[in-house]
This record gives sequence, structure tokens and C-alpha cells, in this order.
Amino acid sequence: MDVIGITGGIGSGKSTVSDYLRSLGYEIIDADGISRQLTGAGSPILKELGAAFGGGIFTQEGELDRKKLAEIVFCDPAKNRLLQSIVTVKVKEIARDRIRAFRETGEESVLFLDVPLLYETGSEAMCDRVWYVTAEREIRIRRVMKRDGADREQVIARMESQMPEAEKRRRADRVIDNSGDLPGLRRQIDALLEEHTGKGLTNR
Repeated sequence: MDVIGITGGIGSGKSTVSDYLRSLGYEIIDADGISRQLTGAGSPILKELGAAFGGGIFTQEGELDRKKLAEIVFCDPAKNRLLQSIVTVKVKEIARDRIRAFRETGEESVLFLDVPLLYETGSEAMCDRVWYVTAEREIRIRRVMKRDGADREQVIARMESQMPEAEKRRRADRVIDNSGDLPGLRRQIDALLEEHTGKGLTNR
């Protein structure tokens, strides 16, 4: 069994890749999903986050305002490291447990690990291969502006706070270009699955 990491910068369409793989029957470990579960209402981690970043990161209902927290940490490396020490460490522990459990099933399959900041958090150590999803810079900027309601300067600042594109491309085993349409993206994924598994596309 192989673990393939999927990563990409904001606006690259990484989640679209994972959604397609999931539709084909592949198992996806979603780091963002784990993080949302860990920081859900009533979680003890919320108290740690409040102590570290202040009460301004919560909504009036007492829930974590993820957008506000992101604004704080994206452009401040020290605060980003603090967030990782509170949440990311626990996310990685859960991901490792799920990978171990999947291996113990004895299935000869591919397991995908979807992590936005795969390299920044050292999560590539859990992977046998990495697929890096990218898109043209302007396309990524427009996508994030539309998705998050952010202005151009905010999006660029977030992009520049991440590891440089060239470095991620260099470290990845394969690069998926999501600058085009959905059928074109799916054809690239299909080709990579054929290359990796040497069999049919679906995992069903």
C-alpha cells in the first residue's frame, strides 16, 4: 500500500482533486477535516487557542472564527508556528493513526493524504509520493478572492507567506496543472492513477 500526499497552494484546486479521487472510491485522509473536528464546539483545544491568540478569534456564539485566525497567522511566522504546535501536531498524530490502521487492513491500494501545508508541516514524511496541484497565479488569486471575499492584496500576502512555488514543484513527484477546465484536470489525474496503479482507474 502506498500513501500519496496531495498538496497545493491556496486557490490551486487541491480539494477538487481530492473530491474526484473520492468519487472513484479512493480513501482520503483530509487534514483540514481533522483540524475542523479538533477545533469544533466544546473542544478543549479552543481554550488553548484563546490563550494563545486572544478572544477575537471566536464568534459571538463562542465558535472558532477560522477566517480571523487565518488572518492572524498567515503573515506572522511566529504565530503560525504557535498554531502548529497546538493544532498541527495533533492533526499529524491522528493522520498517522489512520494510515497505520489502513495498512493493517492489508489492502493493496492507494491511500491519499490531503494536506494544504504538507511541506511546511513536515507531513511529507508520512507519504511515499507527493502530487502537487498548481494553477496560474492570476487564476489562483481570482479563485480565492471569489471564494473568501478577500481583496487582492490579502490573497497575495497569504500566497507569499507559503513556501515558494518553485520549491514545492522541485520536491513533488508529480505536478498537476489545474489552470484549465474540470475535464482536463480529471484526465491528468486519470493518467497519474494509470501510471501509479497500472490498472483501472477506480478503486471500487
